[in-house]
Amino acid sequence: MLLVLLLTKVVVEPWIGKKIQTSLDENSGAYLVKIEKVHVSIFRSGIEFENITLHSKQENERQPGLNGEIESVKIKGIHLLKALFRKDYHVREVDIFNSRFIGKVALQKQEKKAGPTKVSPVNIRIENLFFDKMFIDVKDTTTAQSYLIKDGVLKVFNINVGKQDTLSTDSFRQFDFSVPEFKTVTSDSLYTLIVVGINYSDGTNTLMADSFVVHPNYTEYEFTGRSQYQTNRFDAELRGISFHNFSVAAYIKSENFISSYIETGEMEMQVFKDKRREFRHTEKPMFQDMITNYPGAMNIDSIAVLSGNIVYTEHSEKAIEKGSVSFNDINARIYKITNDTIYKTEKAYLELNANALLMGKGKVNLSLKARIFDNQNTFAMNGTLSGMEASELNPILEKSASITINSGKINTMNFVFSANNKKATGNMNLLYEGLKFDVMNRQTGETTALKEQLKSVIANIIVLKSNPMTGEEVRAGIIEYERDPERFLPGYFFRSILSGMKTSVTKEKNPQKSKK
Repeated sequence: MLLVLLLTKVVVEPWIGKKIQTSLDENSGAYLVKIEKVHVSIFRSGIEFENITLHSKQENERQPGLNGEIESVKIKGIHLLKALFRKDYHVREVDIFNSRFIGKVALQKQEKKAGPTKVSPVNIRIENLFFDKMFIDVKDTTTAQSYLIKDGVLKVFNINVGKQDTLSTDSFRQFDFSVPEFKTVTSDSLYTLIVVGINYSDGTNTLMADSFVVHPNYTEYEFTGRSQYQTNRFDAELRGISFHNFSVAAYIKSENFISSYIETGEMEMQVFKDKRREFRHTEKPMFQDMITNYPGAMNIDSIAVLSGNIVYTEHSEKAIEKGSVSFNDINARIYKITNDTIYKTEKAYLELNANALLMGKGKVNLSLKARIFDNQNTFAMNGTLSGMEASELNPILEKSASITINSGKINTMNFVFSANNKKATGNMNLLYEGLKFDVMNRQTGETTALKEQLKSVIANIIVLKSNPMTGEEVRAGIIEYERDPERFLPGYFFRSILSGMKTSVTKEKNPQKSKK
């Protein structure tokens, strides 16, 4: 036994180390891989590598590369003779500890005439692969894109890679992972995305994260100024996220997005838009088209946002300052999001139910119902708003419409309408009282100049102070709006509601049709 141990230490380990190093030198391509120490266990059929380093062979200032360090790799249950002479690697377990990869590489996908790169010159079968404390900090050489993974843990089971195979999700059956922090910068440098506390279990098909942050890398006007056209700047944080019955492998392999339930515990979102910039005239799809045209299979039973706040801020074309509108204490649920073609013949409906506080004051309830695979993309919507002082809307009206409300109360608003690819039609009851407002100068914000005072008098004559007026019946609002195909659902919804509000507060019997 002592002789075997001595021979292993003096002869076998150096010989195996040299053979492995030679193989690495022949197949490492653009990188140089070095192993400092090799330990062999004859009786346990194991091998351990210590202090593995990886360096780019041609790394310099003009052509940066990737550098890597691995503290140790332990291979257990390996058939050494079969591996060394037949190049057939069957391993029970591989444990990789404290790996670090840092550097710059070409991350953008490029078409290669030779096809996908072969990942192995030998047959490899690993029953269990375990990465402990994996650190990756990689930047793209051509764009601002980067990835940072801190102390990641990855477990992969039943890996089978044949000789000259390419690496794909077909190479393994399942995996689990946890990452304390994942960070990436988008290729255009506009956003940094951060996910904290990621955990995924393939056994339960549950993906969870403590938080997900979308952080813009530029201030509001710097961000919008980087684009020729109007664009939305998002600053958001989601907390307490969970995807149930969701397969990460299926999503990576074929973009299949299937889940029984997705939940967000808390949501904070701020959206900014500078409408003084040029508007890009391109047709926007309806939300039904976005679902049915998704490249993979999509089937989500329900999505829930338990609590959230959204602040939308815009700088209108002729305004000197930006204005904001907020929705607070949001609670929303969406049911049946699917592109399953079975619903071309069978009836199924996507549903949205949401409630919130408009400007933190007015209670809002919304309900949307849409048929899946409808040629006209028809949907029905109804909602209510109640209990709110009209002056609470001044933060958005003063900056966007140059109107300031002095007094008035919205008692209740009820609306229902049906909409499709072309048009929205419906009815509204807007009950309010004591409405009085002034028209503001767009440049100074003043209301006392003669021109503004004259406009205020005329506007207060056209807009009735109450609904109903004393001794009169309630004026019913008419919702009628032709869809602008260059705007998404929020714009379609808002302008449809606005058409009903106009006929509720004025003596007009028919709304003005507009695509503005």
